[in-house]
Amino acid sequence: MKRKYATLIFVAMMASMLVIPQASAATSQDLFYRPEDTDRFYFTFELIGGGTPGIDEIIYMEIDDASTPVPDPLSNLTELSYLTKSFYYENGSSMGIEVLIFLLLPHLEYPVGNWSLINTLAATDLEPLFLYEARDLTFEQDEDYWGYSYVTNSSSEDEFTVMADFSKFDGVIYNYNIEAVNTTSDEVLGVYNVNRFSYHNMRWGFDEGDIFNFHLITTGNDLGLENLEEDMVLEVAEEGMVVIPYDCSNFGDIPYFGASMEWMNGSAVVDPYFIWTLKIAVPIGNWTLLGSFIEDLSVSYDEMAVDPADIYFWGYSWKMTTSDLLYEVHTDYLKIDGMVARHTMTITNTTSSEVIGTISIERFDLEPYTDRIAPAVNSPDDVNFVAGTTDHNITWTLSDENPTTYQVLVNGTVEASGSWTSGTEIVLDLDDFEAGVYNCTIVVYDIAGNQVMDSVIVTVTAPGGGIIDLLMDNILFIAIGVGAVVIIGAVVIMRRRS
Repeated sequence: MKRKYATLIFVAMMASMLVIPQASAATSQDLFYRPEDTDRFYFTFELIGGGTPGIDEIIYMEIDDASTPVPDPLSNLTELSYLTKSFYYENGSSMGIEVLIFLLLPHLEYPVGNWSLINTLAATDLEPLFLYEARDLTFEQDEDYWGYSYVTNSSSEDEFTVMADFSKFDGVIYNYNIEAVNTTSDEVLGVYNVNRFSYHNMRWGFDEGDIFNFHLITTGNDLGLENLEEDMVLEVAEEGMVVIPYDCSNFGDIPYFGASMEWMNGSAVVDPYFIWTLKIAVPIGNWTLLGSFIEDLSVSYDEMAVDPADIYFWGYSWKMTTSDLLYEVHTDYLKIDGMVARHTMTITNTTSSEVIGTISIERFDLEPYTDRIAPAVNSPDDVNFVAGTTDHNITWTLSDENPTTYQVLVNGTVEASGSWTSGTEIVLDLDDFEAGVYNCTIVVYDIAGNQVMDSVIVTVTAPGGGIIDLLMDNILFIAIGVGAVVIIGAVVIMRRRS
């Protein structure tokens, strides 16, 4: 509630500026968008001072569709189209109205590859894109960032100073600050800060003290690997997290963190079963960059390759040969937290082609993220009734092993939404529906993003309906039908007479 109160004040101050920037078509040969689908960019979101309840949140922007082309050649910034993206709080809930904090920026991302061109075009093209008249527009850039600042007003008294910096690496907003001042009283109405976590947007996806459970299977007595099947627990140490370097440039820059490993009976795990993972966890927030790190490692490892894109998992495979032994390794991580999800190693004797050792490690509770089966929903019959009568509804019954949320839409407008559990009945009351025809659709989701929908057509007849109203409502079609019958009858009679 505090966040909404603070943002509503800000929105009210700039209500007259609520317009959508327009984009047209056209591109530059040396420019490209670096973000990819599902990339996330994490920020701190703060409101300081101004006499309103403060904001201190972590938010993220997720790229839904990065396939937007860059016009070629790009001759004006108005020609840039936007990447499709969504905004969330750290817990995954939508930012809702608070996303309006970004309205003072015409772009949240730029194509990279030619910042000289972007800077040149911005000098003439950027000012007309602002939602309100801008003054004192200035540009700054260095090796890592390009940005600008300007002053604008939402009213004759309320003045905003806006500053924005963009990462030259990925083109996405890095720092964004607004200071709102009442010029009559010199009162600071609020200072908004939205700041990225790191240059490459990398951050740990788990916290100190978090616990992860794994199932381990090993074979290979000849190599000193006992035949073993056990469960083990990894606990991240209190004060065990290590700061990710500001400018990670290779896979080796990703730090290790403090943790302990125990068997389920509480005894310490001594053998390094995770040693072939390269990293037991990776930072979340920039899977594209991690992929480039793995590609760089291909010179040191045989057939090192990143796995095909997946909504919930990121991983890699590689091989190594020593003497007559071939090691084949695969590791993947759960994108939600960056911790190892599955890890396998197979050791083969290259002379005999015999598999002589294996290690398999898998996280508990991965089933919701590997689920590729959509939820089930019944299909109620279409509904017809007279307006003003009662006890009319649609009842959908939902089932799935990994349920999350649903939405009910009436003629495309969301009428209800929420979470659900398997066996839940979602009831849409129809008694208040006025005369007309309605498309009532439910869309049901599970954790893995699978979805199913069902539509029911509801026809509501005006009061006093019946055979007379039905005839009047369809008089034209009835007349056409009668006319057709008369014509056909006349033709038949004429044929008989002839």
